[in-house]
Amino acid sequence: MRGDRTIDRRTAAALITAAVALVVGLALWHSRPSPDRSGPQRPAALADQPDAPGTIRAPSRSRVPEPASVLAAIGDDVVAWSPRGTGRILRGTVRGDRVVAPTLVAEVATAEGDREGVRGLAAGPDGRLYASYVRPAGRRLVVARVDVTPPAVVWRGPRTRRTRVGGGLGVLQGGRVVVGIGDQGRPAGARRSRRPYGRVVSLDPDGPPDQSPVRRSRGWHDPVALAVGPQGRIWVADRVGGGEPERLGRADLSRGAGRVGAPFRRDPVAVVATVDGRALLVCGGRSGRIDRTPVRGRGAGAVPTVLEARCRHGLTLLGGRAWVSDDAGRIVPLPGTARDLEDAPPVEGG
Repeated sequence: MRGDRTIDRRTAAALITAAVALVVGLALWHSRPSPDRSGPQRPAALADQPDAPGTIRAPSRSRVPEPASVLAAIGDDVVAWSPRGTGRILRGTVRGDRVVAPTLVAEVATAEGDREGVRGLAAGPDGRLYASYVRPAGRRLVVARVDVTPPAVVWRGPRTRRTRVGGGLGVLQGGRVVVGIGDQGRPAGARRSRRPYGRVVSLDPDGPPDQSPVRRSRGWHDPVALAVGPQGRIWVADRVGGGEPERLGRADLSRGAGRVGAPFRRDPVAVVATVDGRALLVCGGRSGRIDRTPVRGRGAGAVPTVLEARCRHGLTLLGGRAWVSDDAGRIVPLPGTARDLEDAPPVEGG
């Protein structure tokens, strides 16, 4: 009997020891990194990201109350712009390194505030000039043709809040107008809404103001800057916040294809595609500089490079050169040609 009890106790003890070892082993196995599941790390949320390398502190707004913003090229020697926070739209002719003979094109009624005013400007191949803005009554996002008197409303869009309004604007080669609409700070609601929140849509420039837009892509947060590049590619610089980084990518591809998150903060205010489409240039309202992202395959490359070139309020390509609205709000050309920016060296750390 004693021998049997001793064997039972030893057997039980062995079984307990083996069980403990198995549990510990499983815990250690699960705690090891799995190389099979490793992949590219998701960019940090905007609030956790550093400023872009070489960031230049913005001058006091009292020193630059109405800088030229939302620049748009008309042909090869005319540029249009709007003083920030206003509904005024002007145009001027380029002579050498200067913009001369500024004239008022139109003045539209816009919501008041530094982040309000005209939100987007774009000119078509035929010279037509379009603007996007938020009307103060009802806060509707509106797209209008502004080179006629009075301005002709192309589309009376949805009501907007004061957060993530969007408004980036472009014109396709065939004349259709494309505009980005923000998710109004409610991404989940935008996904469920039948209204075009969080989308980039195209419009018939000669259609009625209540026309139904054609959706090009969805899932955007604050598409404030939009450009049409070679081969009709539509590019968006998406200014977001909270739990996601700023993004740059294609708006003519579905399901988020061709989009990348930025590893730093720049507060994009404008984006352009270089003439040959090899790179995207973004003007940073926060960084005060231009950053360059290579185009790879169907989308944007993963690593933007911050350049020495300065830009604060607007950017456009005109006559083979890059023109910017600088810290003082003046419209000036960058040295060299726009093509030079494709191979320009980065700032230190950029």
